[in-house]
Formats: sequence, structure tokens, C-alpha cells
Amino acid sequence: MYLMQTDPNWSNFLYDEATQSINLIDFGAARNYPKRFVDDYLRMVVACANCDREGVVEMSERLGFLTGKESEIMLEAHVQAAFVVGLPFAANHPGGYDFRANNITQSLSNIGGTMLRHRLTPPPDEVYSLHRKLAGAFLACIKIGAVVPCRDLLLQVYQTYQFDD
Repeated sequence: MYLMQTDPNWSNFLYDEATQSINLIDFGAARNYPKRFVDDYLRMVVACANCDREGVVEMSERLGFLTGKESEIMLEAHVQAAFVVGLPFAANHPGGYDFRANNITQSLSNIGGTMLRHRLTPPPDEVYSLHRKLAGAFLACIKIGAVVPCRDLLLQVYQTYQFDD
């Protein structure tokens, strides 16, 4: 079972000053994800982080973001959006990704219109809750001016994750 609390609301968490840790206190928006989806989504995140166009397209088709019949305009917008989302996880941020110094939301907003006009299929159901959480986490990091070693964290997960295939 791959369970995640998907509500990015700050009131769902409690900061413990003594341990300097953040604790989840509300599981009301917890969602279960199929193992195959988690496997492919993790591969997609790594492809996004590595600016691997072929990997992004392949995983996007496997996950259902793309049909394989998209126009080049849509394909390019989708890949560019994936690369923007992958920026915090890219290798070129020694010391961590500085969420204060980058404008992910503006970059995605600029690409979003093209994707809406040219999309052939809606995103898979699983991603609505997952992307809501991801957007909330990014916005929280921007708000507090976080510098996060996202690449190191991603690689730590990726290298220890047990894929089914």
C-alpha cells in the first residue's frame, strides 16, 4: 500500500520545536496509490529532474498523461512543464534548491494555456491529489524561503525503492 496525505493545508501539520520536526496530525485526505503508478511516477520524476525528454514522454504515455497522438506543440509544452517541475530535483543546485530565487509557478502558468488548448486526454485520476500536494509543498517552500537538497532526497528514495519490474 502506498499511502500519502494529499492536503497541503498547513493546519494539517504540527511543528515540534524540541525535535525540530514537522508532524502530520490529519489523515483525512490520505489517498492510496497503486504500486505500478508509484513505480512509473518515480521514474517520471527522475526523467523530469534529468531533463530526459524521451523518458518524460515514455512515462507520460504509460501513466496516461499523453495518448501518443499529441501534436508537437502539445508534446513540447508538456515536456517543458515537466522540466520546470523537475527543476528542484535537477543536479545543478549545489547546497540545495533555493525556492526563493526561482519562479516555478509563473513558468508553469506560461505553459499551461498551451497545454489546455492542445490536450487530448485529461491527466490520470491519481495525479489530481498528488499534484495538489506537490503544488502545496512547492508554495510552502517558496513562502518560507526554503533551500532544500531535493536532488539528494530524490536519489536517496530512488536508489532504495523496490520497483516491481
